[in-house]
Amino acid sequence: MKSKSGCGPQSDPEFFEALNKLLEQYPEAAKKYAVKCMRFELDVLKVDFSRQVGVSRIEDGRVVTEFVDRDIARGGDCCGWWHNECILECDPWPEM
Repeated sequence: MKSKSGCGPQSDPEFFEALNKLLEQYPEAAKKYAVKCMRFELDVLKVDFSRQVGVSRIEDGRVVTEFVDRDIARGGDCCGWWHNECILECDPWPEM
């Protein structure tokens, strides 16, 4: 199994150092966000975010994401941002 993904603080230490400083300045906002490596979507699945968007839903205790054409994307209560554009959406939250 490969242990090095090419993403993360070991791969991009300057970026993560700057990000950590920024998150320290905005601790409440920092609780709402996470940084995700996009290599799986870009390199393996070859998702074209200029014409596709990921739509996530909760299914049997798992988060399942499908990539669909932007014109049929459903939108919802959450979003994954990339270059100031929403590329990962969620189906509406299930009733709790």
